[in-house]
Amino acid sequence: MDQWYRIDNTGKIFHAVSDGTNSSVFRVSMILNEKIEPEYLQEALNITAVRFPTLTVRVRKGLFWDFMEHNDEQLVVKKETEHPCTPIDRKENNAYLIRVLYFEKRISVEIFHSLTDGGGAVEFLKTLIYQYLKEKGEAVDMEGLVLDPDETPMPEEMEDSFEKHATSHAMKRPGKRPGKAYQIQGTAFDPPGINVIHGVIDAGRLNAFSKKRGTTVTGLLTSLMIEVVHDEKMAKDLTDGQVSIALPISLRKQFPSITLRNFFSVANIGVQMDGYMHLEDIIQDVTDQLIKKTDKDTLQAGINRFVSLQKSFWIRGVPVFIKYPLMKFGFNQIGERAKTMTLSNLGNTRLPESMKPHVDRMEVILYPTRKSPINCGLGTVNDRLTITFARSIEEREIIQEFFKRLRKMTGLDVMVYSNEWGEDE
Repeated sequence: MDQWYRIDNTGKIFHAVSDGTNSSVFRVSMILNEKIEPEYLQEALNITAVRFPTLTVRVRKGLFWDFMEHNDEQLVVKKETEHPCTPIDRKENNAYLIRVLYFEKRISVEIFHSLTDGGGAVEFLKTLIYQYLKEKGEAVDMEGLVLDPDETPMPEEMEDSFEKHATSHAMKRPGKRPGKAYQIQGTAFDPPGINVIHGVIDAGRLNAFSKKRGTTVTGLLTSLMIEVVHDEKMAKDLTDGQVSIALPISLRKQFPSITLRNFFSVANIGVQMDGYMHLEDIIQDVTDQLIKKTDKDTLQAGINRFVSLQKSFWIRGVPVFIKYPLMKFGFNQIGERAKTMTLSNLGNTRLPESMKPHVDRMEVILYPTRKSPINCGLGTVNDRLTITFARSIEEREIIQEFFKRLRKMTGLDVMVYSNEWGEDE
């Protein structure tokens, strides 16, 4: 009998909410120092795919929930030809919800969010690149930082860590419904697509700068983003809703887990700004909120609330064709309306010393949605942080202003480049 898996608690939401304006497909990439050789990449993928059974699955329809089962088809590497994070066509992709792309020196892994989060995707990408370098005959070693592609997966890698760490399944009344956040307006690309603009900065020096201001890199960049979007909002004489940034928070540190499935929470960070506020005041407010909202007790309450909701009768006992539209409506009314944009920081990816000379930098691309037409992904490797904005609208002033102020504030060089998709020739 084929191995099958329940979709994890978070993954169920992405099945319900994805559509043409919300692909729920995100990307992690590494840019190597030499042009990619696709035949070696395919050999590496053939081996790596077996090591990550919960990512290399097909989805089957069930009456009450969809479920995943082992996929025997080959997962084929493809040369990148479209814009990032396009919806995954299961028929074209041998029913997989993951794809591996290459272009020039870049290897990209794009994953439908129901399978895993950024943490799981990075583990897959590290192993894939390790095996790729090995196939090429490079002398690389795992050094305890890469999952061994020849090892059998551990059961803990496949667990639903929400279920494991929930301490109560009792339904609790939901808290106060979050207010409607300010939402960025713009002219949608025609035809629809995603433009990405990357900025590369020295991670160590930015971290030192952030510490001097009593915050983290995430705190600093979130604060700057709030200031830039707020100023744009005021320039347009718009007063509806405060700027609120949704920050996905990995739960693996506070709740020890090596799961390769989804295991994260989301903290909405919003600053009530009446007119002009100094950036230092925004940083203080954002940092205080980050400390409070990433406190273990707060995160535990969120896990409990999430699991109890999934176990409630009206969720479990209702067929998918009724449940998914209801979940989508709830997501749009509560999740999407409460944020201006998402900023996801995957943190510092540690590579073995033997792999470092082969890797230049990484990129994290977070799909935009109809209500969040600009989103931001952060990824660091080899002491280089890449800040990536993905947008589905023509307007890019917010992004340009962000990088301009980042340079001015820190005095650091920022190398900016773009895929130039959808821009005028």
